[in-house]
Amino acid sequence: MRKHFQSIAGTLVLGAALITGSIFTTAANADHHGKIKAAIAHPDRPASERARDETRKPYDVILFAGVHPGDTVLDLNSGAGYYSEILSHFVGDEGKVYAHNGSVYWAFMKKTVPARFTERLSNIAPLNVGSEAVDLPEGSVDVAMSVLAYHDYFMDHEARPAPEDMSAILASIYKSLKPGGAYVVIDHAGPAGSGAEVAGKLHRINAEFVKKQVLAAGFTLAGESDILANPDDDNGQSPFRPEFRGKTDRFIMKFVK
Repeated sequence: MRKHFQSIAGTLVLGAALITGSIFTTAANADHHGKIKAAIAHPDRPASERARDETRKPYDVILFAGVHPGDTVLDLNSGAGYYSEILSHFVGDEGKVYAHNGSVYWAFMKKTVPARFTERLSNIAPLNVGSEAVDLPEGSVDVAMSVLAYHDYFMDHEARPAPEDMSAILASIYKSLKPGGAYVVIDHAGPAGSGAEVAGKLHRINAEFVKKQVLAAGFTLAGESDILANPDDDNGQSPFRPEFRGKTDRFIMKFVK
C-alpha cells in the first residue's frame, strides 16, 4: 500500500513539474514574442520604414531567424538599415548589430550614412569594407542575415572590378558564426532553373541556386518558409515595377553552421 501511495505521489509531483515547466515555457515565449513586437513598434523608428512593415513582415522574419535578446547579429549589405534598427532595439544593450555594407552598397551609402549608424544607436557597429567578404572574429556572430541582397553579389558595378568569389564570401560568413549559428537568406525569387546570369539583370535570384552555393560552403539547411511568398508575382520581371514594389515573391531560408 505504501508503495502504491508513493507511486501516486511521484506521479503527482511529476505532473506538477511538467505543468510548471509548461507555464514557464509559455511565459518565456510570450516575453520573447513581446520583445520582438516592442522592437518593431519602437517610437524611434522612421515612419517611412514602419509603412513597409506590413509587406516585409519583420516579426515573422526575426522569429524564423531565431534572433534573441543579447545576440550579436550581422546584417549583411544592410543598406540604410531597415533591419539594423529593428535588431538594435531587439538585441538590446547586451547585444550588438554589425551593419555591414560591402563595396557596391558602400558606393551608394557612403555619402548618406544614416545617423543611426554613427550617433543614435550605440549597439550598432558600421562595417564598411572594400570586399564583400567579412572580416570578423571567428565564432563571434549568432545570426547573419542577408535581406534582398544576395542577388547583388552578381550585379555589375564600377565598385566591383571583377566577379565576386562566392566561396570566399560564404567562407567568411561561416567563419564569423558561432557553432550552431544561423545564416538567413531572403531574396526576390528568380525564375526556376536560373543562376547567376539573371541576378544582375532582374535583381532576383533562384532559391535552388542559392541553396546549392550555401550548402557547398559547409552550411546545413535548417528550414524554409513561405511567409514572404506571393504566387501572383511574375518571377521573370523586375521586382521594382510599381504594382509589386515591396510585394514580390520572396523566399526565406535558414542555414546553420
